[in-house]
Amino acid sequence: MDVGQGVLVGGYHGKWLTAEAAARALVSRQSMQSLGGALGAGAVLPLPATTCPLGEVLRIAGWLAEETAGQCGPCYLGLPALVKALEEVVRGGGRAALELVENRMRAVTKRGACSHPDAASRFVASALEVFDDDLQLHSYQRGCGRPVQDVLPLPVVESAGSIVVDWTLCEAHGLCTSVLPEVISLEADGFPAAGVMPVPPQLLQQAARAVDRCPALALRIQ
Repeated sequence: MDVGQGVLVGGYHGKWLTAEAAARALVSRQSMQSLGGALGAGAVLPLPATTCPLGEVLRIAGWLAEETAGQCGPCYLGLPALVKALEEVVRGGGRAALELVENRMRAVTKRGACSHPDAASRFVASALEVFDDDLQLHSYQRGCGRPVQDVLPLPVVESAGSIVVDWTLCEAHGLCTSVLPEVISLEADGFPAAGVMPVPPQLLQQAARAVDRCPALALRIQ
């Protein structure tokens, strides 16, 4: 197996191995543990040298944040905040962005109602350690120069409908995005950035709350 830049073992709740560690690893729990990894779900995902590792990690971290059950703050609020901080790192936020990522990871670890926020934080922390060279390039030189090729697989999420804005009624109160920030983003003038926004199935209940909260009755689900 070509180990590329590194190998993710244990799935998206797992940890990354460096290329050097992966090259000498055996497919056993003992071998993985001795190298700092764990078989976990049994998934083994090598990362090709042609893609941006931190861009790939950001994609998966975003998906993990969306998988929240919405039952506790560390998951529902903490993971999106961690993803936003990681995005700043990838864009070249420097030391301040890195420190914010570290703070966000501490804020969710061992504080959730389940182990999901812990595992998502572990996934990010492991990537930052294994891809340290790329981390330096993104933090201080604005990128590694490689595209994000979407090589780490994600499930295809069907839309449960769309939030639709009636522009003749919208008064830019902004209350909708406080309920549904994963879907509704605002422009600088306070109005929604799009008129039609697909809603994933797991956020349909939140979308209904966002519609109910709009004082101008400018939102509907279709």
